[in-house]
Amino acid sequence: MAVGFSAAGKINDSVITQYEAWIKRGFHAGMEYLDRNRHLRVNTDNVLKGGKTIISMAFSYKPLKWREKSLPAIAAYAYGKDYHEVIRKRLEPVVQQFKKEYGGEWRICIDTAPLAERYFALKSGIGKLTKSGNVEIKNYGTACFLAEIITTVSIEPDNPRDLFAGKCVKCNICKENCPGKAINENGVIDARRCVSYLTIEKKGELEEEDKIILQHDKIYRGFLYGCDLCVRLCPYNRDVASNNIEEFKPDEHILSLGKKEVIELDNENFATLFRKSAIRRAKLDGLQRNARNLP
Repeated sequence: MAVGFSAAGKINDSVITQYEAWIKRGFHAGMEYLDRNRHLRVNTDNVLKGGKTIISMAFSYKPLKWREKSLPAIAAYAYGKDYHEVIRKRLEPVVQQFKKEYGGEWRICIDTAPLAERYFALKSGIGKLTKSGNVEIKNYGTACFLAEIITTVSIEPDNPRDLFAGKCVKCNICKENCPGKAINENGVIDARRCVSYLTIEKKGELEEEDKIILQHDKIYRGFLYGCDLCVRLCPYNRDVASNNIEEFKPDEHILSLGKKEVIELDNENFATLFRKSAIRRAKLDGLQRNARNLP
């Protein structure tokens, strides 16, 4: 686990401009809430009024064992239990202890509040931006969940830095192997062509172009839930240890889940199998839609 501290408040104007440009280009695809709620992301007061400090954290999810390449891809972050619940459960007693000792207000954020997570991770100094848009955390690589605690207690910031310093510059393996060629300059992702968006967030039937992307079988036999190629292939992840969080250890059934088994699932079995999994976000209809479009 990596931890860093940065000052809360209004985010950098240049970052706001970049986000606005990303929305204008339509790169947020069908995720209209990102456009609708963008005004909330520019200042942490919209998450916790009077917040003074952001505590940025990174938790590794690098698996000890990856899914076989003969199977359709399931993103590695979904191998174990749902990270939202796992991380929150671990942070809640910490926050309660801090509140008892230091007073003030505290809020845990794990990928759900309108908070610029990568921005504050970079600002705190715990990582650097990569070409894939992921944040590379020193000693942990890019296979990491980001989480934050925002508090009204003032804590001295760690390592304030140029937000765009230290990018990876020599390697293009993520861009070259992205099935939908969704990775643009400076880690900018076009969600319209991103497998993670297409298999998880996109509702309804897939377009013909979407189906072609999901049937990409250069490494996996298509894509069932999410995509982890930019993580699996990234050199930053070669020499770092796998995670030691028990709840993130791979569920063997998920490691072996195939097309036929998904298509044959009913609502009851889906609810049982994915009760504590992030995969339930796709819902049975979405997961089966993805399976039907596998090669």
